[in-house]
Amino acid sequence: MTKKRAATCLILHKKSCMRPEVKAAVQHVRQSMPLDVCIPWRGKDLRKFVRQAIESGVRRIVAGGGDGTLNAVVNAMMRKRKAPKTSLGILPLGTANDFARGAGIDGGNLTAALELACTGKPTKIDLGRMNGRYFINVASAGFGAEITATTPQDVKKALGGVAYTLTGLVKAFQLQPYQGRLIFADGTVEEGSMLIMAVGNSRFAGGGYDVAPKASLTDGMLDVAVVSGQKPERLGDLVAESKDPTNLENKHLLYRQLAAFTIESEKPLHVNLDGEPYVGDRFEFRCCPKALSVILGNNTEAGVARL
Repeated sequence: MTKKRAATCLILHKKSCMRPEVKAAVQHVRQSMPLDVCIPWRGKDLRKFVRQAIESGVRRIVAGGGDGTLNAVVNAMMRKRKAPKTSLGILPLGTANDFARGAGIDGGNLTAALELACTGKPTKIDLGRMNGRYFINVASAGFGAEITATTPQDVKKALGGVAYTLTGLVKAFQLQPYQGRLIFADGTVEEGSMLIMAVGNSRFAGGGYDVAPKASLTDGMLDVAVVSGQKPERLGDLVAESKDPTNLENKHLLYRQLAAFTIESEKPLHVNLDGEPYVGDRFEFRCCPKALSVILGNNTEAGVARL
């Protein structure tokens, strides 16, 4: 006799499956409702589990892991490029958990987080898409993404948090700007150079840095923040602008809200998509409004109006 699937399925990252607090959270939720747990060992397994869950009528999939796991689950759910009927819950188990932070989900209390993910009311939110790949949080590009992708792990540990702050990057490395162009949806082209770029569907990246402070999960826009390749005379000027990124008088830090645009680079450009690395010279970005139903926290910082 085939076992009937529960209405909720937790896709759990393999590195977290033995954590005592995760086991305790699962046991707590199972006291009040059925909960299936799947532990994929490869990306192919994750996609299969998500597909099977949706085809069997599971009403909610919970992504248990970091931002990379969340990105993989989102893309598996969106394979047919239309909003699935299945909603998405989040159990933040990564190091940064940047999307969970912006969504008001407390990663410090896994039992409460899993209970919310399984029982909370979903909200339809936007997703970003880059060259056909979806992202739920932030796509970062330029020097920061290059450092993340190419610096050996032991060097990152030696540098510590300074390697992921704007000031630290400018002080620690000789930055060479990326030359390229920004192509707007109407065909208008802006030539220029940049050091760092963040494209935010939500606000936080890099372990809690507010890279897109005006981002909303439901406004149909992507927030684009660019640090210009034109080096300031004083480092303090750039630091000051980083504290007020939407100021129209900024000369080195530009901020825009766009529904769709394309970035072209004259040399290979590193992009970090929800923690997943990519390299290329042309990236087409688009906001997909209200593409996925997601369970958010009650104190979300992402400017979301409840539906």
